[in-house]
Amino acid sequence: MKDVLFPLTFIALLVLAATQLTGQVSSKQQMMSRGNNDALILELPSADDKLVEDLWEDWLKDNYKVKTSKTKKVRTGELASLNFGLPGVSAGSKVDMYSHVREVGNGSELSVWIATPDGYVSPDLDQGQYLEAEKMLMRFALAVSRAQTEQDVDTQEDKLKNLEKDLDRLRRDKERAEKDIVDAQQLIAEREAEIQQNIVSQENKQREIEAQMRVVEDTKAELKKY
Repeated sequence: MKDVLFPLTFIALLVLAATQLTGQVSSKQQMMSRGNNDALILELPSADDKLVEDLWEDWLKDNYKVKTSKTKKVRTGELASLNFGLPGVSAGSKVDMYSHVREVGNGSELSVWIATPDGYVSPDLDQGQYLEAEKMLMRFALAVSRAQTEQDVDTQEDKLKNLEKDLDRLRRDKERAEKDIVDAQQLIAEREAEIQQNIVSQENKQREIEAQMRVVEDTKAELKKY
């Protein structure tokens, strides 16, 4: 039953990887630190090369317990994962794997050279080994797709947080504006009351002035009698 489930699971992974990432594996001879040798090329059309390189080293360590480091050869950026077992490829022996990630358009390309005791893995060397190596790269393509999706989730969550902050700011602005209106209305009411009181006070003062004018006239009239 397990023998049946594995191929079905792997096919599902391949379909998912192809759907989300459209990763594609091919084989060709390509220059590397040890000359012109057969390589497997994984095309990752939408993956950032820095992401791929960082993920590749961690993925190899997690899955094959191998340390990956930059080679001391002239080739810039070439990585070496040495003397480790690669199920389905090494067949009980160890392999040395060299790799290089480069930017291609809006994506990247991962080149992998797998050195076995019989030579570099290719369809011509051993079809079975090549298919297993191809499956390994497609599993990695799925990991890249997952990492990209996680990045997208983080990006969208950050956008959501920013939108929520904008909404909170707008709400605070509205509350401040409403408070300003209430304060202004209260001030207007107070000023209107002051105006009404001022009118009354003016009228009272006007009557006082008129009364005082009469007092002055009466006083002047008394003065004329002398």
